[in-house]
Amino acid sequence: MRSLRLPLILFVVGIIATLYLAFRLVLPSALVIPTNTNTTYIEGVAGAPRAINPLLCDLNEADRDICSLTFVGLTRFNEYGEVVPNLGTWVISSDGLTYTFKLQSGYRWHDGADVSIDDVLFTTSLLQAPEFPGRPDIAALWRTVKVEKQDKDTIIFKLREPYAPFLDYTTIGLLPEHILSGTVPSQLDKIPFNLQPVGNGPWRVTQVGTSGVRVSSVTLEPFSGAISGINKNPNISRLVFRYYVNPDAVADAFRNGDIDGINTITPELARRLNERNDLTIYSTKQTHVVSLFINQRRDSGVIALSEKNVRQALMMALDRSRMISEVLEGRAVLAHSLFIPDTWAYNNDVKQYGFDLNKAKQLLRDTGYDFRAVAPSPVEVWQKDGEALAFTLLTPDDPTRRAVAESVAAQWRELGVRVNVQPVRNLQRDFLESRSYQVALVEVSMDGDPDPYPLWHPSQSVRGQNYTGYNNKQAGELIETARTINDRAQRINLYTKFQEAFSEDLPAIPLYYTIYRYGVASHISNVQLPPLTYSSDRLRSLSDWTIGTRASRRQ
Repeated sequence: MRSLRLPLILFVVGIIATLYLAFRLVLPSALVIPTNTNTTYIEGVAGAPRAINPLLCDLNEADRDICSLTFVGLTRFNEYGEVVPNLGTWVISSDGLTYTFKLQSGYRWHDGADVSIDDVLFTTSLLQAPEFPGRPDIAALWRTVKVEKQDKDTIIFKLREPYAPFLDYTTIGLLPEHILSGTVPSQLDKIPFNLQPVGNGPWRVTQVGTSGVRVSSVTLEPFSGAISGINKNPNISRLVFRYYVNPDAVADAFRNGDIDGINTITPELARRLNERNDLTIYSTKQTHVVSLFINQRRDSGVIALSEKNVRQALMMALDRSRMISEVLEGRAVLAHSLFIPDTWAYNNDVKQYGFDLNKAKQLLRDTGYDFRAVAPSPVEVWQKDGEALAFTLLTPDDPTRRAVAESVAAQWRELGVRVNVQPVRNLQRDFLESRSYQVALVEVSMDGDPDPYPLWHPSQSVRGQNYTGYNNKQAGELIETARTINDRAQRINLYTKFQEAFSEDLPAIPLYYTIYRYGVASHISNVQLPPLTYSSDRLRSLSDWTIGTRASRRQ
């Protein structure tokens, strides 16, 4: 389920109607876990939930936070991004076409009803509906799958062709058929359930607070029907998310003692809160890689970008380590591949490019470029056949990305390349999808299976997400084969070779892996922050947290 992480460019999941927001909901108590102490953890979040629904929460972090705690699916991702059993276990047929899931018994919805195979059938039927209002890529996959109920405990998924990443799609949380039966798929983003959720996860929503038409808080309590592997006797008796209009308001709430934690510490917040001794900031790697996508199409307006040696010279001219240190203040990890380090598919021996400005210049000379002024400009620049090496670098219009783009442009100007930085509001929709760009700063989320096919296979260069026009036939065959087999060792070998080809061709220049920073009041202990696929993964160890006493916090 590969996706780009681009500010303000998200699929529209839907706006919750005002009449569903103008209330304060208190759900009936049922099956609440006895906790060790009467403790409450309150976290401040910039943003607000719109649909606490596992089929719709993918592209709103506030929704995903709650869904990750209140809904579970047949499987889940572990801390290494691998799919492991959750509500069900599975067997894959030898031809890779049939997945047979056995549902484990004893798990319940928050209203006490048993989780059943009918819930799986109902959930997949919504995903397959032509008018499903959620992510189109997820719906498109499920529409190719034949779903059959074998018996009360067994369900079978039949694929049209082998597809190794299929298990990723079984991590989606289930919906309760006994509550939502009869729901029209096109109205799924408008039903009252989205702010009155009845889930099957380790935490249940007990209260939703509103301020006008905006959700202002959501309260959760532990649930006794939680699946195996979850601590069923947490130290926290209540979890409260409070929602604010922006990160500055969250910081103010922490200073005022209104909250115990801050969901995301941005560079700006880190500077504002730097002097506080009552806030502990935790950092961990994310499975997001920031790269420079290079449009290799000859109609991009810059023929030079289609030359491999030019792309390699651009890579060598970047001191990425200095950029991470000075521009990102150390809040990133140097990237040499689009795959994520410490995951099974990563090639530790992939070719690495160091900063070498002289070597970059020599490579351009060897490729037939001259360094001289090109009329009418008196400024010297690399040129070949009368065409100057000059292009526009597009970047999402936010402070961090703009700073990174300006750093890249400044270094390329030192090489002798003419670069113009252009911040844009809707990079993916307005530029990448139409292929109307030259170089673009793009963040990609490598969640779950590392399948790079959607972004880099030649077949995806016209209508898919191969925005760079990467057209290496051998590399394409490697990733096409890798997604059709389930044998891990064979896939590792194929992805190792693909990374070697990619590093040589450089259709995109990897810059860095992002770092997630999370702020928690110092009186809270036992916080463990694993590597994150999503920011909601910060809550994985929530049941182990211990809350001490804070002198001043408003309840």
